[in-house]
Amino acid sequence: MQSVIDVTQHYYQERTVNVHRSSHQLAASVTEQFEQSRKHIQHFIGAKSHKEIVWTKGATESINLIASGLSKSVFKAGDSILISALEHHANIVPWQQIAQELNLKLQVMPVDNHGVLKLKESLQLINSSTVLVALGHVSNALGNINPIEVIIAKAKEFGALTLIDGTQAVSHLAVDVQRLDCDFYVFSGHKMFGPTGIGVLYGKYALLEQLPPYQLGGEMIQKVSFEHTTFQPPPLKFEAGTPNIAGVLGISVASEFIQQHRTTLLGLEHNLYQQLLDTLSIIPQVRLWGDIVNSICVQSFTVQGVSHYDLAVLLDKRNIAVRVGHHCAMPLMEALGIDGTIRVSMAAYNTSADIHAFGAALTECISLLTEPANHLAIVDSSVEHKPTKLAPIAESIKQAKSWDQSYRQLMLAGKGLVRLQDQYKTDASAVSGCESQVWIRCFIEEGALVLEGDSPSKIVRGLLAIVFEALSGKTANQVLDFNLADYLKTLRLGQHLSQSRGNGLSAVVDKITEYCQFQSSDREV
Repeated sequence: MQSVIDVTQHYYQERTVNVHRSSHQLAASVTEQFEQSRKHIQHFIGAKSHKEIVWTKGATESINLIASGLSKSVFKAGDSILISALEHHANIVPWQQIAQELNLKLQVMPVDNHGVLKLKESLQLINSSTVLVALGHVSNALGNINPIEVIIAKAKEFGALTLIDGTQAVSHLAVDVQRLDCDFYVFSGHKMFGPTGIGVLYGKYALLEQLPPYQLGGEMIQKVSFEHTTFQPPPLKFEAGTPNIAGVLGISVASEFIQQHRTTLLGLEHNLYQQLLDTLSIIPQVRLWGDIVNSICVQSFTVQGVSHYDLAVLLDKRNIAVRVGHHCAMPLMEALGIDGTIRVSMAAYNTSADIHAFGAALTECISLLTEPANHLAIVDSSVEHKPTKLAPIAESIKQAKSWDQSYRQLMLAGKGLVRLQDQYKTDASAVSGCESQVWIRCFIEEGALVLEGDSPSKIVRGLLAIVFEALSGKTANQVLDFNLADYLKTLRLGQHLSQSRGNGLSAVVDKITEYCQFQSSDREV
């Protein structure tokens, strides 16, 4: 957003001073602007006082700050923390770790087979042992708007604290923390058209007063001696060191923009979401996940018989950006019985033309990914090729003149891959660091390396076939001399691989190399 760029650029070019420290005019002016930003956020979320607004690096740090403070001052063995199956990892792992350390019980609110929170069952989990309910206002993975008002009210009946992760909500919904009556509310700047590395923790002032400091150092100190240290009151008590001043100014401007144009933004997003649903609903292979009635302008889906990783690669080549995978919500995907989704995220800056282009590209890519293997085109025979010493698969990839040709050769290569039997798909054979699930098995037979592998992704299976072709039948020492980067450069394939996919292929080669190093050391397997 231009106004965010302008205010941060102005700070760095003309006003780069620290806050709360110097007495000269420029520093005083920036400090005033910095604290005025706190008041802007106060009004943005309806807080009672600007003293209830704490600056953090993001929602993740905000949650960790509260988790650390509650673990030292509130939680005791036997207490119960309640989260939902929809949560981002950042609202799971801190509570999980504290529960293990303090002998607390971590309970999970369930979802149905669409990924929608089961409200009745969730409310029944709140009882006298519940000390905290931590819940996302909106699911980052599916877009669901959760019924947080009812859950907060039930928690209050039992005296439980409530923390709401509003990261996905604040740019799409009008938030009033006093009306919600939640105890804590957290969000990040980059999810609301603001800068990265800045976030907000709202907490009721009386609770912030009770919490111990999260970090120690400059700014949050009131008085220091070698015998004793006293701390500033909230919010400064939680803001040790030099803050992200430009980020604070940026998130303030972003919040003002959203507040000023909220009605228009929400109307545009509602219309876009309905168009997106219409586009996806007419494609028979598509399954929609989440609550399509009560949702922000985000939709997760899967396509029957198609790997979401493959689909994302083909969409990317058509300049369509989507997010694929578990969306930092692995437990949710496990609960739904899937290994990830394709997520389309839109905002008011998108247009109907964007949705039309996406729908056309999606239909084309699904067709390409589901066409019979015998319809895949071989390299154009009209082009004269110079003979090489490359193996057949590698040669076909090298001679491909476009991504579509490379893709088709990968599909053919993957079809011929020696697939790993299910009994060998174990944690030991899994390759970490890959976008898609990957398993490989290495063994020596008559002095030569034998490789088997598998992946749900057709493209990854094709990439495995390329690597296996280069390394199968080699001795352990020959494998150790293999250089993946040089090989991909020879095939002219590197330009078509994203960094994450290239890293995944490197992880495959590393696992094979590790096995061969073990073999060449003459140790008994």
